[in-house]
Amino acid sequence: MKKEADIWMKLAEEDYKDMEIMVERNRYRGAVLFAQQAVEKILKAYIVEFGSDAPKKIHRLERLIKDTDLDLSELGHPPVHELSIAYEWARYADLSRSHFQSKRDVEKLLVMAKQLFVWVRKKFKNR
Repeated sequence: MKKEADIWMKLAEEDYKDMEIMVERNRYRGAVLFAQQAVEKILKAYIVEFGSDAPKKIHRLERLIKDTDLDLSELGHPPVHELSIAYEWARYADLSRSHFQSKRDVEKLLVMAKQLFVWVRKKFKNR
């Protein structure tokens, strides 16, 4: 693995673990924030490892996916834009209070983030 891709991967794995810790502690705003960041960083690792350009300095997952050869149809086209939007909401007190009060509020986002993360990580092993 390329050195820069390895750095992105380690950060992604750390954020994934932080997401899990936040869920265990019922800190759902933080869980959503780290969920999005884990996916963002593993996508950037993928772009560095298998692409020809540096990853863009953006947070929108749907735009980062366009910079890869990944085919989301393999996962049934998950609505990754919802995770991007949730990341933005998590950064504002009023929005996070109204959207992330319970585990039920964030469950769909966390499941999607976990699926995306695991799926992209497997792509590294399969190439």
